[in-house]
Amino acid sequence: MKQGYQQRTARKHVGTYKPKIDGRVKANGKAEFLDDLTLGIQYPGLLYSRVLRSPLPHARIRSMNTKKAEESPGVHLVLRYDDPEMLALKPTTNAWTSYNTVSYEKMYWPSYRDRKVLDDMARWVGDEVGAFVVAESEEIAELALSLIEIDWEELDFVLDPKEAMKKEAPVIHPEINPEGNIMLPEDVCGGDVYRERGDIEKGFHEADEIVEVCSDYHFADHGCLDTRGCLMEWKDDELTCLTNLYQADQTRMFISQMLEIPLNKVRVICPYVGGSFGRGNTGDQCYYIYTAIAARRTGRPIKMKYTRYEDFHDTRNGIEWYGKVGAKKDGTITACYFKGIGDSGAYCEHTIAALKFMTGFEIDECMLAHIPNMKMEAYAVYTNKIPSSCKRGIGNNQFNMTLFLAVDLLAEKLSIDPLEMTMKNFGHEWEKLPNESVCGVLREGAKRIGWENRLATNEGPLIDGCRKKGLGFSLHNGWHTAWQEKPRGMVQLGLKLNPDLSVILEATMAETGCGSNSCAVWSCAEHLDFLGIAPDQIKWIEKADTDTGHKDMVQTDSAVSFLHAELMPDMAEKLKKKILAMASTEMEKPVDQLAIKGGMVCSTVDPQIKKSIRDILWNDTLVPIHLVVEKMPPLEITGVPFEATFAEVEVDVETGWVEVTKLVQLSDCGTVMYASGAEAQTIGGQAMGLGEALTEEIVYDPATGIPLNFNWIDYWIPTMLDMPEIEGVPMEVWKGAGEYGACGIGESVTTCTCRAITSAIYNATGALVNSTPFKPEKVLAALDKINSVNDEGEKETEK
Repeated sequence: MKQGYQQRTARKHVGTYKPKIDGRVKANGKAEFLDDLTLGIQYPGLLYSRVLRSPLPHARIRSMNTKKAEESPGVHLVLRYDDPEMLALKPTTNAWTSYNTVSYEKMYWPSYRDRKVLDDMARWVGDEVGAFVVAESEEIAELALSLIEIDWEELDFVLDPKEAMKKEAPVIHPEINPEGNIMLPEDVCGGDVYRERGDIEKGFHEADEIVEVCSDYHFADHGCLDTRGCLMEWKDDELTCLTNLYQADQTRMFISQMLEIPLNKVRVICPYVGGSFGRGNTGDQCYYIYTAIAARRTGRPIKMKYTRYEDFHDTRNGIEWYGKVGAKKDGTITACYFKGIGDSGAYCEHTIAALKFMTGFEIDECMLAHIPNMKMEAYAVYTNKIPSSCKRGIGNNQFNMTLFLAVDLLAEKLSIDPLEMTMKNFGHEWEKLPNESVCGVLREGAKRIGWENRLATNEGPLIDGCRKKGLGFSLHNGWHTAWQEKPRGMVQLGLKLNPDLSVILEATMAETGCGSNSCAVWSCAEHLDFLGIAPDQIKWIEKADTDTGHKDMVQTDSAVSFLHAELMPDMAEKLKKKILAMASTEMEKPVDQLAIKGGMVCSTVDPQIKKSIRDILWNDTLVPIHLVVEKMPPLEITGVPFEATFAEVEVDVETGWVEVTKLVQLSDCGTVMYASGAEAQTIGGQAMGLGEALTEEIVYDPATGIPLNFNWIDYWIPTMLDMPEIEGVPMEVWKGAGEYGACGIGESVTTCTCRAITSAIYNATGALVNSTPFKPEKVLAALDKINSVNDEGEKETEK
């Protein structure tokens, strides 16, 4: 960091620069991940497994002969799609919820229960269908799969969502929509037109300038280091599941309801998770069910783990947005119309959330509410591609591409600085304009990127005869403030104070790398400062365990960094009362004449009378103090903070190559819970955004429907060598409710990167490149389009 973050309120631990509490154990390899806990030596008789994956994009199993596989040495079970137990399972989805615990009846998208466990119908190349093999090793299971003889009925397939919308397109889910591939309206987000206010025709009539824009944001993989999996073991009628998807309580609910067994017969344990970035939000995976059934049949523990190829699964949604935006001469936006087409891939998952919920309920309410005339329309469409679902910045990244393209072009037409136009129009529904947080991040970003030196579009000089430099930006609202966490329900926190003043903290979560566990420990140390203890005297329980732990807080947008912390003041008060009651008996003084400070209990009447808390607890019984606090997050509606990304690029106009030379990411956190972690989040978010902007793309063979690059060689994730200078700038402008008034930033730090980069490309060259990734061939095509227009203009001038 060129300029370190400064705390708004000075604190001893929270908001400071520190190493993570688990940094050492992760660095020395002692942190336990799923593979560390599921070794054969730990589970005698452990079996391994492989599921059959479709080689075709759209096909039905007519018949299947598994005799050779079943007779193969080392094979213990071949579980088939036509097994009566499999046929009896309820239809489901991989996306019952995102960050709260819900039952089958309360799942988010009940209209789209479009999955069967081990179905006979394949809807994309890689679909889990037909058979699940359990064997002595993964290699034996893989060999057995190859011995299965299948008679496939090959069906027509469709990869393009616009083609899939046509009447003649093959219907992928007739049980959802027998007439076509467009998902029918549901109750949560409403119909095709799902957001409407004012009169957009009147608003456009009042506008002095109108722009029409379009952008296409493609599928992108999460790129997690750890591949998904589980281990299932039955003891009598009780099932234990170890898994590295981070929703312990929801996984237990999913397994319990799908297998129709009581919750207390299912134990789920989540250790450290090797990254998530939203993929865990599609946590209700069918592999839990068929692995559990197979483990019960064999009477042996079974491990199921995806390969790297198989872990390309549940990606970012591909969405194409069209936008029409009008504004007056002073830059006031009068009307907006947006129409989206969401490529769901083979299954719905969280497509509706990305397409409608995030835009209609989050973005419109939190950023666009001051625009008087608004209409949003969208269509979610099935195709025979990898399912798209939830990835860091779900729905927001795609919409931001279109919205701020319109802002850029309108500001240019009106000869207004786009930053000024943004500050004039955008803010939360309950906050006045200009929004303080919007102004804060934009003005600081402008200063750090050198915005005052920005030239008009395509007016910069050539560098070394072939490169042009440009600056761009984008802005977006944050989400996952405390009041937006209401669906989680009660937050639970446990604390045990031992007689030696060491602390065991039960802030239950599956730690994914973002440092929320560190935030819990530091807020604990902050509020227990009266004990005179340091953070290293606080032990955080690292595994989420549904049998022994409290309700887990699911890591969504780093909101867990403050959710447990908001309970710490209550926990501290509860602990003080308990200690004072014990001290009152020990010191023979009334409670109202005692006070605690610096690890001592002192008489307020006679300061000479005092006793250490350790001496009070170190009594004949040596019983620890064990406390639990349970309460809702602060629910006062306080608006949201904002974030912005600024980009500097150089474009080679001869090759189309784009080099991003600098990124500045500014995130208003409300309160920074962990300075080192907040900066790391902003920088890491730029790595993900940069990849999606320039290189990351899932490629299909249009003739066969086969994905061609499910690996980290051909699917190009940026490395350290590809990264530009990045300034991560956590800020404290807005403040929410509660002790800290913080907001998660883990998702929003990715949201503006693509738009900021393509805005800078446009500023440098005048080329509009609005389909991710911005590869050289797309840049050259956009430059050719400009040259063609210029050539036509010159010809007309000559005439």
